[in-house]
Formats: sequence, structure tokens, C-alpha cells
Amino acid sequence: MLKSQKLSKRLLKSCLNNNIKLITAESCTGGLLSANITGIAGSSAVFSYGIICYSNESKRKFLNVDDKTLKSHGAVSFETVREMLAGLCDQVKSKTLTIAISGVAGPSGSESKPVGLVFIGVKISSHETEVITEYNFGNIERNKIQQKSVHEALKMSFDYLKNVKELTT
Repeated sequence: MLKSQKLSKRLLKSCLNNNIKLITAESCTGGLLSANITGIAGSSAVFSYGIICYSNESKRKFLNVDDKTLKSHGAVSFETVREMLAGLCDQVKSKTLTIAISGVAGPSGSESKPVGLVFIGVKISSHETEVITEYNFGNIERNKIQQKSVHEALKMSFDYLKNVKELTT
């Protein structure tokens, strides 16, 4: 948890320095990413809100994920995370870093969606570029999959901010 706290601090500082707000959409992590971020004093200067969209219904209702996407690719997919990011971006007016996570934390999965399969995406609302990465943490404990997902989301977000050019446009 200490590594995630450090990453949360670095991410918040980077957002603050670049005048970027932050919102999240979490499925398999159930709010753990938002809890890590808001556990840092001063996070309210950057963090606006997080949506826990655990069910397909909530992904459709709050993030406008297309029913066809959910039926053809499933909730745990590159395509769904891309639409989750788009749904977050549609909700904001100012430059905002959006982070979306969907995965299988267990205890059961399937052959095509095994336990430990997680998709994480990041995007700044005012930019075209998004990054979505597939992870397979393996069939480890549910809590460990959630913690690894949060850690990777924070790391990925920080790296993304470092690499995005023209943050002030």
C-alpha cells in the first residue's frame, strides 16, 4: 500500500501542476483506486469523483457503454474500457484525467476471461490519445488482483501525464 500512496501523491502533484482534474470509473476494484487517491491530504484540489460501475447496467447508465459492446466483447474488454473512458470524458468541461478499470478479480472466471484479467485505460478529456492496457495478474487472491490493478492504474496514469505533450492546450 505504501507504493500506491507514493504513486497517488505523485499523480496528484502532477495533475495539480498541470491544472488537470481527475475522475475514475472502477469495476473490479470497487472504489479502491478512488480510496487510494482520496487518502492523500489535499486530493480535493484535483479529484472530482469516482464512479463504481460494477454491473453492466451501471456501465450503460452512468458511462453510456453500448449494450452491443457489452454483448459482443463483455464487460472485461478493451472495447468496454474505451467506452468507459469516453463516458467519463463526456461528463467533464475542464481538462480532466480519466481512469477506467474493468477486470475479473475472482473467485471464478472463464476460459476467455480468466481470473486476474484486467483492462486499465487512461485519457485526458481534451486529448485524442488514450492508453488502454491488458494485464493478466494470474489466479491470485481477489484482494491482490485489486491492489495490483490500483497500483498499475496509478503508475500508468502518472506515466501517461509525463508523456502527453501540450498539456496546457
